[in-house]
Amino acid sequence: MSTTTTFQMIPRTTVRLGVAAVRFPLTATEVVLGRQGQDEWPPALAFEGLEAQVKQVAGSLLHDEVLSDEGRLLRAKVDRLRQAVGFEAEAEERRQAAEAEFEERHQDAEETKAKAAQAEKQRKAQIARDQAEQKRKADEAARQQAEKARKAEKDAEKVAERKARRSRAAALGAEEQALAKEKAAAERSRDAKVADTAARATKAARKRTR
Repeated sequence: MSTTTTFQMIPRTTVRLGVAAVRFPLTATEVVLGRQGQDEWPPALAFEGLEAQVKQVAGSLLHDEVLSDEGRLLRAKVDRLRQAVGFEAEAEERRQAAEAEFEERHQDAEETKAKAAQAEKQRKAQIARDQAEQKRKADEAARQQAEKARKAEKDAEKVAERKARRSRAAALGAEEQALAKEKAAAERSRDAKVADTAARATKAARKRTR
């Protein structure tokens, strides 16, 4: 190994150790939260982006291509992870939007169903009210018809009674006239008999006088 390479490894190692030391609290947090190996975790991703920048700058200043390459590779990894996270976030937004749209459509369908059920309920209630009104009108018409029939029957009974009274009166009148005629005939017959008896008596008296 050349002397130049050896001298370059010293600051390279220092940079790596410095980065590891700075990352230690984040590493401890990953252990506590169970985030080890989750490179897409935002704090880890942000630190790796910073680490890539530090290595690239340090490599440029130290003319250390190895350190610069590590920085570039780490930057490419961070960019890919960020792109993947962006895609996941976009996919999650689309999923949430699709769920929201589905929920909205489901809610609209439920509202439409509820409105249809309410309209059907109101329609049936209106039909029931109409039928009840028709029955009431039919019952009222039947009652009025029955009342008219009873009134007509009473009127007919009154007319028949008047006719019967007139018939009875006429019959009584005829009977009275017949009785009067019989009485008059009897009186005439009696008068005739009296006259005949008187005439006979007169004749007998005349004969006795002779």
